Amino acid sequence: MNFSVWSVLLPLAFVAGLIVLGRVIPSLMRLIDKAVVARVPARSGERLSVPAGRYDLCVEGRTFSADFLGVRYALHDAGGVPVVVRRKVLSRTKTSGMNGSTRISTGWFELARDGELSLSVEGLSAKAEQRAWIVVQRPIGAGIAVRVAALVLGAIATIGGIVGSALVWMPK
Repeated sequence: MNFSVWSVLLPLAFVAGLIVLGRVIPSLMRLIDKAVVARVPARSGERLSVPAGRYDLCVEGRTFSADFLGVRYALHDAGGVPVVVRRKVLSRTKTSGMNGSTRISTGWFELARDGELSLSVEGLSAKAEQRAWIVVQRPIGAGIAVRVAALVLGAIATIGGIVGSALVWMPK
């Protein structure tokens, strides 16, 4: 390619990268926010109305805190029967810099029919109860992976466009 083609393609890569970043970041935030089905304080006796389907069970609390260490929590259906929560590798799905909270998915469960679930929590300090939440959300791992890949590609295009343009336009 000659000089004139690069001098056009690199600024276009920069602009395209900015457009991708500008669209994907809000899309990622909407995906995470719309996934939430129920969010209750981490206290025994709380009730969650959950439709039939597969869900991730998450804990939400202060970033870098030990609030959930040693805590046991469980969900029970209307008849008091424990809901089987299958454990999975921890995965962080939300971090908020404004209030310093993190949501961590700790397991998943399935409900065959709509129902009201009750929460039981043991081992959480009274102080931690005031700032901790249990969240039930739809699985969003694949959606997050696609958006993260788009973010990486958008960032590469943006940075590559800036650096490449500077190199092409600099006098030799």
